[in-house]
Amino acid sequence: MAQEIRNIMLIGGGGLFGTEVCAALQKEQTFNLTILSRKCSKSIFPSHLKVIKVDDNYPVEQLVDAFKGQDALVSAIPGRPYTIHLRMIDAAIQAGVKRFIPSEYGNNTCAAAAELVSLYGDKAKVIAYLKEKENTGLTWTAIHAGQFFDWGLESGWLDYHLNEKRVTIYDSGNKPWSTTNMGTVATAVAKVLLKPDETRNKPMFIASFTVSQFQVLEALEKATGSNWAVSRMTSEEALEKAKELDNKDHSEGLKLLILMLLYADDADRGANFEKDGLLCNELLGLPKENLIDVIDRVVKSKSS
Repeated sequence: MAQEIRNIMLIGGGGLFGTEVCAALQKEQTFNLTILSRKCSKSIFPSHLKVIKVDDNYPVEQLVDAFKGQDALVSAIPGRPYTIHLRMIDAAIQAGVKRFIPSEYGNNTCAAAAELVSLYGDKAKVIAYLKEKENTGLTWTAIHAGQFFDWGLESGWLDYHLNEKRVTIYDSGNKPWSTTNMGTVATAVAKVLLKPDETRNKPMFIASFTVSQFQVLEALEKATGSNWAVSRMTSEEALEKAKELDNKDHSEGLKLLILMLLYADDADRGANFEKDGLLCNELLGLPKENLIDVIDRVVKSKSS
């Protein structure tokens, strides 16, 4: 039976990625968008959007009331603690929601990735729970996009540092990894909801491109007109360093672990979506993107 998605609630619409998703969903005239926000949030949303506030600990009874009448929920809040996401799934079922898009948007949460990065282990638990609840009528779609490429360059998250023109290359630097620009990931959220039957109860893997560390460095040197300072580190050294650091969200230790999903030569942790034949770009009608063009845009934006 065909599903129709019209009423959509975005959870976490004021965050880094949530603002992109909010903009992408507003572009689709068929959607009626509502924002769910915590009472402590200071985020400001466009005046034409309905905003529902709930207590900061997301009580189930408040979630059920907020979710009633919604066809789909899009989560853009952090992945941890994962128990909050399980609570939202339970509330969605009680409220009769049709589709749940969890806070994935990153690397493949396969076993090899989950073993190395506990955050992805927690995300995998959310997907497992959604699968358990398929018989309730709640469907799901998980969007895997690798790391956000343009934001990762601008922020230094991918270990390319534009201001200092320096980079750390791990292992050979030639291992391919799939990555997606943040705006493209947000567009994918809207496209999934426009194709509910084709995306029902399955993961969607997307990428702006699949590249290696050295391919990115070559494009950066060309865009900046400079030779970059290159330091080298093995994945073994990186993992040892990560053990000494904090593993909380946005921490340097977590970053190193996530980068080893992409860069480490010693294991296949599911970071190359193209090699594994997983890409859904064509199904979702995502735009084709070019590495050189994106890097030129990022470099110009950073220097302006």
